Amino acid sequence: MNIPLYLDKADGYLNAESRESRAPWTNRIPHPFITISRECCSGGSNLAQLLAKKLTGGDSWSIFGGNLINQMLQIHHLPEQLARYLPEDTVPEVNATIGEMVGLHPSLWELVQKAKATMQQLATGGNVILVGRGANFATAGIGDGIHVRLVAPADYRAKYYARRFGISEAQAMTHNAKCDAARRRYVRAHFNADIADPASYDLVINTAHVPLAEAADMVAAHVHARTHATAA
Repeated sequence: MNIPLYLDKADGYLNAESRESRAPWTNRIPHPFITISRECCSGGSNLAQLLAKKLTGGDSWSIFGGNLINQMLQIHHLPEQLARYLPEDTVPEVNATIGEMVGLHPSLWELVQKAKATMQQLATGGNVILVGRGANFATAGIGDGIHVRLVAPADYRAKYYARRFGISEAQAMTHNAKCDAARRRYVRAHFNADIADPASYDLVINTAHVPLAEAADMVAAHVHARTHATAA
């Protein structure tokens, strides 16, 4: 699923690392932001799009998902081709080691830390929706975050993927299982956490039973309630 790049204000968040050092994110005034964790084909990208439209009022909301790593590489002046080393899964150790030995890229640990810092910086600025990459764990210490996880039965998600890409449901089931496993490994490796732990989220929504439009209403209502409570 393609995520529209609401990047009109991204430069304001990301173009000055020196500003980050002068005003660490832990000391800044928090603003509302949303993280979306999702099982494969449960609707994470579509929910992000609905929320960005629904929440836009005085301030626009930006989505960062597949484009997050490219933004991180850009602000750290690193080559774009390094994005292939940072899928939502751990890089095979031999590839990472060889790359570091011949100077192809910084250490994997360093790249992951930069990705975490980018998510923290974006969340601190507020009015952003961070999709995937353990964003709820990366931003757990920042106030006013609404952390959402989308789930749905495996067969429901497989039917969606099979229809969209014209493959068998068995093939779709295998694809989704591999995708889910990769995301579990990524979060376990980089945050030492269980991506499926419901206690890590404010809302866990089964999109097989709750339409995405209704889910967007639920999340938006939670954002507004949290924002008003903070303002009070």
